[in-house]
Amino acid sequence: MRRRIFVKTTGSYFLLFPLVKPFTNIGLNKAGQHDAELKAKCVAAFNRFEEVWEFNDFWRRGNTFDACLNFADALHKRWPNDNEIKSIQQRVNTMLEKDFAYFKSIDPSGMWTDDFGWWGLMGLNARRHLLRTGNKELADKYLQLSTDLCWKQAKDHAYDSLSSANPVPHGFTNGDAKGNDKGVKNTVTNVLFFLLSTRIYRLMFAENISDNEKYLEMAYSQWIWFDSWFQLGKYEYLKKTTSGGALVQERPTAFFDGSDYAAITHPTWHKWWVWTGDQGMLLAALSDLLAIKNNLATWISSHKKDAHFDINAFSKKVHHYISLISKGIKTTLVSDKDHIIREAPLVANMGPEFGSDYLAGRGIMMRYLGTIDGGITGVDFKNNVTATANAIWQTRDASNNQFQPEYTSIENDKLYIQQFRSQWGLADDILKWDIANANLQQRIGVCQSIGLDALGATIRLM
Repeated sequence: MRRRIFVKTTGSYFLLFPLVKPFTNIGLNKAGQHDAELKAKCVAAFNRFEEVWEFNDFWRRGNTFDACLNFADALHKRWPNDNEIKSIQQRVNTMLEKDFAYFKSIDPSGMWTDDFGWWGLMGLNARRHLLRTGNKELADKYLQLSTDLCWKQAKDHAYDSLSSANPVPHGFTNGDAKGNDKGVKNTVTNVLFFLLSTRIYRLMFAENISDNEKYLEMAYSQWIWFDSWFQLGKYEYLKKTTSGGALVQERPTAFFDGSDYAAITHPTWHKWWVWTGDQGMLLAALSDLLAIKNNLATWISSHKKDAHFDINAFSKKVHHYISLISKGIKTTLVSDKDHIIREAPLVANMGPEFGSDYLAGRGIMMRYLGTIDGGITGVDFKNNVTATANAIWQTRDASNNQFQPEYTSIENDKLYIQQFRSQWGLADDILKWDIANANLQQRIGVCQSIGLDALGATIRLM
């Protein structure tokens, strides 16, 4: 995510609370009616997204369209033969043509490393969508975008190939592509390229595309980076919650002479900073590892990477981390009162400096919660995703179906802050996103993508 000086706008919009029936109460004994009403909401949500998605901002545009693609895929799987849903699939094709042209128009030298992670993941989902709808030429271009223009750019310019970093070597720095600013090895950058590596490898292996081992190698390197940090419990990168779960912090820090993880800028570091988006992507990357564990074991053995690698011990450790993080999400990022998913109440997330960057996190987390097998996490998020989607729909602007940054009550938010503080150890008394000075078009586009993520996850978990 780029850290920008935001453009002030004079536009504003207000929260409306129309009297609509929540998803959980719509004709539970009339499955057809329920399905029709849910589909109508999804179509309305997409129609609004189509009006607001085409803004000029590199990382947000990549992420918001990834939300759209995941949403469109969920719609297709739920209603494959419905004419309205077929129309949406074709309209997404046209949008993908525009998005590819936008990507090619950008000068990559001014972008931050994690910007390419968002586009790389979006490119893989774009390829899947385009192959399904018959546009192989553009599908292949999006695969190249993901591999050569995003993954390779980050590998060449941001991966620390040296073994000298202390206390944990390697990993990706979130600097600019020109190399003028090295940045820090934060979570979002490292988990993006962890996940992008596993996803590229899985796609290329499934399609029997050659030269795929380098992506498996990077996925393993990123696993080692995270696992090494997680084992250094005194630094609390994977910080335990009171309930016994855990959440990964915004970046690993270690403050001692000679540490390479002591930077507290880019952006300004806050104690125990934690973001929803990181949790969802890390769960996805870890679950990907389980899916390719046999391939990984074969590769490690054939390349003599780790003489002590044990696939059973490896699987047990990955399962343990998934269970910890899932429990941390359930008890710390979900309200005990209304069961709605929330952002961690921290000024670092919601405040004026970076609020519009971190606004998308709840949607990103739901995007991946909707695709991960509950049998792996040990936690059922279905009711939480449904409650969140319902709240987002109820608080929309009914005149145009625009979703809002806040969709919960102040009374429940205050209770949630107390809950978060008891689980995490600190919290800020912040009830609203301080993003009034952020670019309005970008802001409403991101808010709409959060709703698409929530609706898409709801459909997948039904």
